[in-house]
Amino acid sequence: MNAFTTTLDIPAFDPISYDAAVRAATVRAQHSFFDQHVIEDDEGCFVAIDEGDYNALPQRLIDRIVHTVQGMMADDFDEANIARAASFMSVVMDPEWDADCPF
Repeated sequence: MNAFTTTLDIPAFDPISYDAAVRAATVRAQHSFFDQHVIEDDEGCFVAIDEGDYNALPQRLIDRIVHTVQGMMADDFDEANIARAASFMSVVMDPEWDADCPF
């Protein structure tokens, strides 16, 4: 054995914080132009960060990225996209409430 050998303390994988961070990144990505990254901290926990929060991600954060969700918001709102988005919406009308509405 080499005298320069050291023991590495590798934290145990935390599946609960990983799942929570992936869910948070996925939800945030739906309403963001920027990619959402899941990074691992020193204790082995995971957090979601928004690429738009930083001018450029520092190398120390880039090295810790374990999952990325691409931003899903687009600048282009053409009619095809609006029609597709509208197809997911449903409107339920309550005639009794409408009758009582003062305006």
